[in-house]
Amino acid sequence: MAKEEKLPEGITEAMISDAKTKHGADKVRILSIPVDDDATAYKDVLAIIPTRRIIGMYQRFQDSDPLKAQEILVKNCLLSHKDEIMADDGLFFGALNLLAKLIPVREGIIKNC
Repeated sequence: MAKEEKLPEGITEAMISDAKTKHGADKVRILSIPVDDDATAYKDVLAIIPTRRIIGMYQRFQDSDPLKAQEILVKNCLLSHKDEIMADDGLFFGALNLLAKLIPVREGIIKNC
């Protein structure tokens, strides 16, 4: 598979390489978050797929303090542009939505015996 020639602004090949080494090559993603309501422009950020540990921390506060739970998910999964995303509600909720889609949930089949 050919690599893209130009990386998104603020994301370097070294950042991607370090993330793949630390988290696993199959756990690193680039998320494109809309910067406006019309989705005419996007902010690309480097992120990892949420791990069991991160999801556990998220679920601990999900009912008692939803904002803290959401911040745990975003802060622990983003590897780039974290301050910028945390400072803007639209980017924050866009990142949260995309990260939630990355949580690996498999649907099973229930059968009568």
